[in-house]
Amino acid sequence: MAMSVRKRFEVFKRDDFTCRYCGKKSPEVILEVDHIVPVAEGGSDDAINLATSCWACNSGKSSVPLNQVMTGEDPHDRAIELLERDRQLREYNFVLDTILKKREADANALLDFWLEEADCDSMPRRHFAWLVSKLEFIPAATIREAMWIAIKRGATDDLRYVIAVIRNWRDEGRIQGGPDDA
Repeated sequence: MAMSVRKRFEVFKRDDFTCRYCGKKSPEVILEVDHIVPVAEGGSDDAINLATSCWACNSGKSSVPLNQVMTGEDPHDRAIELLERDRQLREYNFVLDTILKKREADANALLDFWLEEADCDSMPRRHFAWLVSKLEFIPAATIREAMWIAIKRGATDDLRYVIAVIRNWRDEGRIQGGPDDA
């Protein structure tokens, strides 16, 4: 005998219109009422034996009792996989942090060289950020060489001349400047 619309609604309301298996809610999914113990196995239409289920979960479960439904995934293996992902992510972030610290140290050394040799008091923050970004693609020695050329030419107001030298070298194919280039 088919379940009444009222009984279905009461089960949906009790379960907050949420699939008890995957947690998806209406209207994101089409909801159905599932027999926890299948009718084919002697389950009844009593509310205690009914659960709100989305179409996908109910179809996947079919008439198999919950204690027989196998996910095909060992929880222990899944936990090991999650721990391994976490370990690899921590190592990756450590490497990225180490690389960034090295680039910042190189940028600070280039800044010190520029301020001393160009006899300047400061450098605009955007130029320091440019140094850090360029050090991802261009060796510090190359940038220092471009700085030295700018200093010899007396172009020491800021790094615009250095940026132009780097751009010219890139255009000549002497260096690779990265995606946003000089």
